Amino acid sequence: MIKKITAVALAFVFVLVSFGCKPSGKYGDLKEYLNDFIEVNLEYISALEKANSAKEVAEAITELGNDMEKLSKKGKEIEKKYPDLKSIKKNPPVELKEEFEKLDQMTQKFLTVSMKMMKYMMDPEVMKASQELTKKKVESDAVK
Repeated sequence: MIKKITAVALAFVFVLVSFGCKPSGKYGDLKEYLNDFIEVNLEYISALEKANSAKEVAEAITELGNDMEKLSKKGKEIEKKYPDLKSIKKNPPVELKEEFEKLDQMTQKFLTVSMKMMKYMMDPEVMKASQELTKKKVESDAVK
């Protein structure tokens, strides 16, 4: 009985520790940021894929802006810590290869789904959401 309780307790602790772990290593923080960035963009792509109206496209754009605004501070910290990020993108270290492959795949998905979005681009709601997204981007770039 004690062995069963100990085994269950150890399994529970292992699960808690596993969920609390963040990527580690030389690029652990960059890896975490890239995964967050990828997740935000995949959610946006998914929302666009499901969108059947200009209103839904505008909502997806607005949500992307809100999510990117949340990631902005962390992104600035990453840019400061890794000034050679542009060269890392061209030839990523082995530790980041998977994330950059995911980024490439995400970009391909984005290009495909953006064609669907194009038919709504002249809608006032979509134009407003796009302008707000651009405004947030400019504001976050100015803070750098």
